[in-house]
Amino acid sequence: MFGQRLYTAGRVTTHQLRFSTHTPRTHVFGRRMVSDTLRKRPVAGTTGQQRAHSTDAGKNKVDGDTSKKNEAGSKRSLTFAIGGVLTLLGVAGYTFMRQPRIDIHGPDIPSSTATAPQTTLAALESVATKRDDARKRLDGLASKERREEAKRLGLLTSDEVDAILEAHERSWYVSTGSDAPRLRVDTNQVSSNAPIEDYLAWSPLASTQFMFGVFDGHAGYMCAEQLSTRLAPMLSESLDAVDKLIAKDGDKLLANNGDKDPVPTDVGGTALQLRREAPGIAWDRIPLALTATFVRMDHELVTDSLAEFQRTRDAATMDALLGPAVSGSCGLVAVVDTEANEVVVANTGDSRALMGVRLGDGRWKAVRLSEDQTADNANETARMTREHPNETSVIHRGRVLGGLMPTRAFGDCRYKWPLDAQRDLFPTLYKRGHRYATTPPNYTTPPYVTARPVIVRHKLGPNDKFVVVATDGLYDQLSDDEVVNTVAQWYDARSAGMEGNSLTTQDENAATHLVRAALSTDRLGRRDDTVIRRLLAIPPPHSRRFRDDISVQIITLNQ
Repeated sequence: MFGQRLYTAGRVTTHQLRFSTHTPRTHVFGRRMVSDTLRKRPVAGTTGQQRAHSTDAGKNKVDGDTSKKNEAGSKRSLTFAIGGVLTLLGVAGYTFMRQPRIDIHGPDIPSSTATAPQTTLAALESVATKRDDARKRLDGLASKERREEAKRLGLLTSDEVDAILEAHERSWYVSTGSDAPRLRVDTNQVSSNAPIEDYLAWSPLASTQFMFGVFDGHAGYMCAEQLSTRLAPMLSESLDAVDKLIAKDGDKLLANNGDKDPVPTDVGGTALQLRREAPGIAWDRIPLALTATFVRMDHELVTDSLAEFQRTRDAATMDALLGPAVSGSCGLVAVVDTEANEVVVANTGDSRALMGVRLGDGRWKAVRLSEDQTADNANETARMTREHPNETSVIHRGRVLGGLMPTRAFGDCRYKWPLDAQRDLFPTLYKRGHRYATTPPNYTTPPYVTARPVIVRHKLGPNDKFVVVATDGLYDQLSDDEVVNTVAQWYDARSAGMEGNSLTTQDENAATHLVRAALSTDRLGRRDDTVIRRLLAIPPPHSRRFRDDISVQIITLNQ
């Protein structure tokens, strides 16, 4: 490992060499549903897609709520032949915005449940039946009684656990050039919410640059879904715009607004605005593009959608247009550049990226490539206090205004919209099923939440072996060191050609191995398959008391 740099947007020192990019084909893993957007954009197919020992209700991102999150007008719609499997895998759609399902898989990316063997589908149907029975036992019980009753539920069989874990696993190789080593990518998702609120996405940005993203939704899935399909094309557009800025064409990227200051009209304008905010500071190419993309994307989701609805007042488009703004999402994007030999990570929220580093003595070390942006982060608390002076409740009970755990997020318009817009639209949105369309207490100086990312740039060294990007559901269960050592066990076993049925060697997919280990680990750090068999038997929404959605991507370098 040659080192890394951490900086908030703008604090960079050198430009990167320019090279052209192309519009990427984005590959998305989440729900099998594509929504209307403010304007037509490239879309990608999605696949639907649970976790471990008890997690306190306070770990939930929005208002400490642990119940099933029903977004506006939501209605479960079957996408598989076997009834009940849909709910098990966390797949759903909105009736007011349902479109034909689109399934797109990248080169060498295998399909998931749609081509699963009949034995797997039968096992999933069995799980759905058991969970339905368990739900009847748990519904209506008080919290303490429900927790005790959950401990008495029957265990799933090992075959049923395997069916859940393997339903959404994928592995493939990415070529980085004729003479360059390949990247191996392993992904998986296991839901606790129904539907799952996490999404994964990956996309080539150039022949030697690849984007890997995790989007952890809260207050519903609509915001995370939009990010998973729209962010990669916007990042490609942003890279092109930054190239033009470097070539001294930046002024052409802004629209002239009369005698007023130029107003950014696209991601290129946002990039130029960001650069002008910090004169004298040299931006690196990828960090500037990532920052501009995150800022512009949130502006489209929250501000442009509001302006569009206020212009039309079309009730038929209200849910599709404003739903992604009402819901929210954390977002983490890692760009692996095999030519520059580096990884650049942009993070908004509390998802996390780790580098697995093999030390000279054979031991493994976990190196963080991101910062969790919550009230537990002293830098974030100081920033919030600085931006909202004399507001003693800006961080209350460890949350923004007492409600939101991450201090940075996409969407979450209840922490961003002007108060008059909230008073105008929230009553109607709430009646339409958007139950987070409510104004927080002590709401006086919005916006309180930003999507502007914190960026880490890491120069790859010969001992850097793999990158793990995952939503916080994984880190609720395992520490950084446990995550890296678990993947390292799989990595070492596979490198040695070991096969078998132990927790170390039974999974062909590294992400599946990691999720299995997380769900099999009790609070004392002991691993036993009875833990996962009990936890996966608990049905949603009650499972949210014990575990969060888990979504993982593992990128193994130099394959």
